[in-house]
Amino acid sequence: MKKLDIYIIKKFLGTFFFILMLLVVISIVIDITEKIDSFIASDASIWEITSIYYATFIPHIATLLGAYFILVAVVFFTSTLASRSEIIAMTSGGVSFYRLMFPYFIAASVLAVIMFFGNNYFIPELNKTRIAFEKEQLTSWNPRYALGIHRKLNDTSFIYLSNYHIKDSVGNRVSIEYYGDNKLQKKILADKLIWVEDNKGWMLEKYLMRKFEDESEIVIRGKRMAIELDILPDDLEQKIYFKDQMTTPELQEYIIELKNAGVEGLDYFELEKFRRTSSVFSIYILTLMGFSIASRKMRGGMGVHLVAAIIIGALFEVTMKFSTTFTTNADLSPFLGTWMPNIIFSIVAIFLVKTAQK
Repeated sequence: MKKLDIYIIKKFLGTFFFILMLLVVISIVIDITEKIDSFIASDASIWEITSIYYATFIPHIATLLGAYFILVAVVFFTSTLASRSEIIAMTSGGVSFYRLMFPYFIAASVLAVIMFFGNNYFIPELNKTRIAFEKEQLTSWNPRYALGIHRKLNDTSFIYLSNYHIKDSVGNRVSIEYYGDNKLQKKILADKLIWVEDNKGWMLEKYLMRKFEDESEIVIRGKRMAIELDILPDDLEQKIYFKDQMTTPELQEYIIELKNAGVEGLDYFELEKFRRTSSVFSIYILTLMGFSIASRKMRGGMGVHLVAAIIIGALFEVTMKFSTTFTTNADLSPFLGTWMPNIIFSIVAIFLVKTAQK
């Protein structure tokens, strides 16, 4: 590796961590402004808020917005090099435009590796601490209901609940179906499904049971009936709010578990799984775009370059929001929902490289 490569890598990483520090400080100030009343009302000390909450909040913000911080850093220091005619001197000395991109990708790879392990392993573990602190000290929010629950109890039986009251472990508008020989053999409808803690079992209220035997149908009605179900109260929660607290192996295992249970509507979990990888790849795309734009020496200098970086970052985020919305509300696959911005902006990045001043 040449001295020029080391020089650029040091500039890249140094500028990135400096900008990261500034923007994280701004994020902390904004967060304190929003939560100051909650901090005052809570029993947490200043030390606990600092060492527990903000010690985990900072890595969360850094990885969440890391790709955009990298874009700003690349534009900032590359624009500085261009304004001082250093890039012109490099290319005049025989270093090609494409060869100049090599140290950029080395530095981007260092940050990409850090973000990959952060997204998939370290940050979810830190989020467990941060979110637990928020729920205990800063908010009184807890999910009360789970809606539209479908579960596969085993290979021959399925359960549906219109809604499930998490705190009381009570389900409403219950339907349980039992199959055999590729046909429906029994169906139970009930107003309520109640978990009886003393017996560690389930109870149906106001039920209607229909049994299908040969060509006849037997109907049984009743007020209460104990029923054995291979499912526990916690299994009826679709814990969307836990996805940020699961490492990628845990998240993948949870998705498989829900699929095996016949659960539908897992887009939120799938989106989170694919986002953790796509956001790492976006580092390379935004680095390439930032370098292509800022390496051009122009009137207005760094100001124009930074405005261009902000516009690119905003468009990237808007595209991400649109694609994830199409995933959750339409038929777009979660993989395309997270990778669509990368695909689109990869094409834009290639165009910018081809048309960049060389």
